[in-house]
Amino acid sequence: MTTFDAVRAKLAQRYSNKKLDAELGAQVHAVTFQPLATRKNQDRLVVRELRVHDQAWLFLAVCDGHGGATTARYTASHLPSRIRATLKHVVGVELHGSPDRETLLEKADFISSELKRCIKDFDSEIGHVVETICPEPGRLSASEACSVVREYPDVLARACAGTTLAAALVNIRHKLMWTMNVGDSTVALSTTDPDGKRTAVDLCSRHSVATNLRERDRIVRDHRGEDRVIERGRILGSLSVSRVIGDYPFKLHPAYSSHLFRYLSILGHTRVKEGLSDRIVSPPYAIASPSMRFVDLAVVWDQKPIIMLYTDGVDNLVNHCKYLAPWRGSGIVPSRALAVLLQDEVDNTVEKLLGYNINLRWSGDVGNRAVDVLGNLIGGTCTNILQMVLDQHLLVDRQGSPELYIDDTSIIICTLTGTS
Repeated sequence: MTTFDAVRAKLAQRYSNKKLDAELGAQVHAVTFQPLATRKNQDRLVVRELRVHDQAWLFLAVCDGHGGATTARYTASHLPSRIRATLKHVVGVELHGSPDRETLLEKADFISSELKRCIKDFDSEIGHVVETICPEPGRLSASEACSVVREYPDVLARACAGTTLAAALVNIRHKLMWTMNVGDSTVALSTTDPDGKRTAVDLCSRHSVATNLRERDRIVRDHRGEDRVIERGRILGSLSVSRVIGDYPFKLHPAYSSHLFRYLSILGHTRVKEGLSDRIVSPPYAIASPSMRFVDLAVVWDQKPIIMLYTDGVDNLVNHCKYLAPWRGSGIVPSRALAVLLQDEVDNTVEKLLGYNINLRWSGDVGNRAVDVLGNLIGGTCTNILQMVLDQHLLVDRQGSPELYIDDTSIIICTLTGTS
């Protein structure tokens, strides 16, 4: 009989985790997970401390890549420096180099607009570089297109693939936070109520075409007269999010897909969906304008605030992974589930809801709260369920009903409690 410790050790081979001890005692714990050995994890994490005018700012982000990890990797590597440059300009020019709490509060909306512009510009540059190296893709022969692909593989791959972005920028000293979201990942804030129970609130809108009716209406309105702009809950039957970094087949003239991006397959990149270019009439169909929210953390500081960021792999585990928990009803709010798993004591109601026992210190000696949450979401202390998560045959079987599909899953937990 396999023990819990043995299964947990095997699961540790399928996730990577990190920790950061930040300014004034804040702690950041993160994990990214994909149990299927033959599937490359396309998520990327950002856990960075940025120094701006002698103050530390935390920049945290989860990037959920699709069509390959290229865009998520590029965003995770390069966006933090752009955010820092934006902050440095705002603090240096608008705040005259003196970012005290009162001034930051006064300029909170302006900072939000500058961060929004930064992310939009970051995405625009990805597409602009493609247009610069190839201004007339429709004139390319197949051999010429292959030559361009071989000369600029990274530039074209990060434009063709895409990623969501859920991020938080935190000034711990002044207890202020700016959150931003592009796509269907989540930024949420958990606090304790007077009884010590944890609650949670999602901070930014999510841009899933299937569930965000406002986004769906916007797309249909912007492309009035086009047939089946939204099909099977996706843009042109392909893209599940209405806001995204990259995904330039949906943002540029269709000739870029039919005469250039399609040849990325010669280098092993994911092929552009057949027939997509024929359906593109009036791009762009997706944008990178983030949903923004400013939070004055001082208001909830006594309620032990915890910042939570996660990709939609968490949503899948909580509500859609019926193979592991066929008895569990749908409609559970993922941020609420995470918040309860971050309580100091086990809540029996969550065990009843999940259908198995949990261990709030699931990660053991690893001591990572994000890993604790992940472990409790995929099976808690139930070794039978945990073994199913590791079963490679079950994970690749697409004929089962329900099938066992586990998406790339990434979680960041930032604990502010205990700072002064």
